[in-house]
Amino acid sequence: MKESLDLKSWAVQYIKQRDLMRRDLVSFQEHEDRVACEYKEGHSVFYTWENLALDRLKGVKSEEISYFVCFCNEHNFKLLVDNWDLFKTKHNWTFIFLNPNFTERWIIKPFVHAKIADPSTLKQGLRTMYETCLGKEV
Repeated sequence: MKESLDLKSWAVQYIKQRDLMRRDLVSFQEHEDRVACEYKEGHSVFYTWENLALDRLKGVKSEEISYFVCFCNEHNFKLLVDNWDLFKTKHNWTFIFLNPNFTERWIIKPFVHAKIADPSTLKQGLRTMYETCLGKEV
């Protein structure tokens, strides 16, 4: 997989595009591995990590509105599935998986998804969304 996409640049573009509709972005500040946003009604952080790491995720404050921008790869998918029970308790967390080869993205908020998904087919459904983001025929 070609992973030359700059995740932070992508996040900044995404933030700006979202604000075209919402019109509530006050400012944003780029840091080494994240973009901090101030909105009229609060703030959020877009973490830009090529590969997710459980220890880093556990270091994020639960009350913080957090977006995790990462590559759509087997490592990141496996980390999501293996830690689903933890992630589904974080109501402020959203994962954005990017595939730079096809300009595809998969956005999932485990807290919400866990409420609507059938637990018996959860892993299969997540795998289908992951493979769709990779551009595979499902």
